[in-house]
Amino acid sequence: MNKENLEFILEKAVERAIPNKDGMVADYIPELGTVKPDLLAASVMLADGTLVACGPNKDFRFTLQSVSKLVLLIGLMEEFGSEHVFSWINAEPSGLPFAAIGDLDRYGPVPSNPLINAGAICLSGRIPGDTERQLRWVKKWVDTLFGADLEFSDAVYNSEFGSADRNRSLAYLMKSTGVLQGDVEEILKPYFSLCSYTADISQAVYLPTLLAKGGVAPNGKRIISEETSNQVIAIMATCGLYNESGMHLVKVGIPAKSGISGLIVGVGIGSGGIAAFSPRVNRKGTSVRGHMIISDIAQQLHWHFASPHKIS
Repeated sequence: MNKENLEFILEKAVERAIPNKDGMVADYIPELGTVKPDLLAASVMLADGTLVACGPNKDFRFTLQSVSKLVLLIGLMEEFGSEHVFSWINAEPSGLPFAAIGDLDRYGPVPSNPLINAGAICLSGRIPGDTERQLRWVKKWVDTLFGADLEFSDAVYNSEFGSADRNRSLAYLMKSTGVLQGDVEEILKPYFSLCSYTADISQAVYLPTLLAKGGVAPNGKRIISEETSNQVIAIMATCGLYNESGMHLVKVGIPAKSGISGLIVGVGIGSGGIAAFSPRVNRKGTSVRGHMIISDIAQQLHWHFASPHKIS
């Protein structure tokens, strides 16, 4: 597909999403509550590196939030291997909201998967070294997996840290059962730092494109192993949108990961990546207009994982 056709498809998808006013900004994190709700941007990158971005706010920088859980999972899998990582965490769909406590207490002590809050906090406790070294580890893997020197938002980090009672509850529950070792407040620092890195829409699409190519960057350089890429894509497919992952995979057919900032990324396996940003999220933490856009693009490009007619 040439760039002009891809631009046309993306622009039309954005136009169709603009009128939708459903959802609300995630104001339970005070700093996110200050973001204008009608911001909108989207991008597509094909496996060969062809990039298109559009929308009225394509230069706006937003925080990664839970999309960054992919960074934590990938980095640990690359450094320790999947066998070690999945001795620390399960890989089963929870069927519950991203910050649910009940299933951890009832079915734990190990969290269901690495893409819910409890799972990412659990893995945060496995980052090697003291807090300073852990924060450097986070920065290294963020920049590696997004192919850029991403900026950090101190304002969002401080806001997250000051409004994290539920995440602290998850952490202390895991500490009480021995899943977490060490000081909870220190373990939460790299977790919240991951959430607080910022990207524009052209930078955000790099990671899903990397996964779409089995861990190979558009320039042909291998960044992560194919094994890691394949397993992370599988977990995105079953767990990436929490308790709406199943219906998303049925209808849209591309593994995806959402974040409460309004970012959502999707992987067109073998074809490319999609990123969309709009701060109005539904009750399950997914950008309403962002999801509309990736659904539209996946349909137009036949990127459903089961489609025999994929366009790349």
